[in-house]
Amino acid sequence: MDEVLFKSLYDRFFRKVFRFVRSHCRDMAEAEDLTHDVFLKCWKYRESFSTDIPPEAQLLLIARRTVINHYRKSLLRKISSLEAVERDFAGEDSADHTIRNDQAREQLQLALDLLPPRRREIFEKSRFEVKTYDEIAREMGISSGTVESQMVKALRFLRERLAHLMGLVLWFSQY
Repeated sequence: MDEVLFKSLYDRFFRKVFRFVRSHCRDMAEAEDLTHDVFLKCWKYRESFSTDIPPEAQLLLIARRTVINHYRKSLLRKISSLEAVERDFAGEDSADHTIRNDQAREQLQLALDLLPPRRREIFEKSRFEVKTYDEIAREMGISSGTVESQMVKALRFLRERLAHLMGLVLWFSQY
């Protein structure tokens, strides 16, 4: 792929890729950044761009993977932050630490209880039973794409709840 073809792809598909990414993001700036990342990856790996598969399909696949990886990294950062807070609590009275831990677990359980039953089941199989999307899809008789979309929705919902939980943990740690 040369620069002219790349510019043509960018001009032709930027809006479609952006709309797809925006439908999975919280804000406009994040969607723009991720969309640009999609096209950077397209350029960086242009030698592996297939001529047999429509460019639109390839770009949307890259976009989907970019969004998933973005949220996976974001969740890992939040988990790391929670672990850092937990380490800070380690020096405190163990009874206080146990109470905070129990409250955090309770908040997580409440958030999980708010998920639709099928989405919750998919999330629990993925995160607690450590099953792959394909294993979950076979087990539940659904497509792996459905599993993936349900996981994206569950993680988005839980990320919002974990942010709330993180705020509570930080607020309690000040007192």
